[in-house]
Amino acid sequence: MHELSCTWVPGTIDIVRLKVSGRTIELTSTRLARIFGQQALNDLYLKGRVTLKADPQQVALLA
Repeated sequence: MHELSCTWVPGTIDIVRLKVSGRTIELTSTRLARIFGQQALNDLYLKGRVTLKADPQQVALLA
């Protein structure tokens, strides 16, 4: 399992920045919800930052 730190990209309304294993990945909020489920996006809207646990298959989908 990997831990991902997710935050919004400043100045955008739908781009999320993920940090995993020293890498930074940016993707749309729609894609984040498809990979990790709607709950991940709900938590991000409420808190502005969320930590997700991802299996290797989910991490592979981010590339």
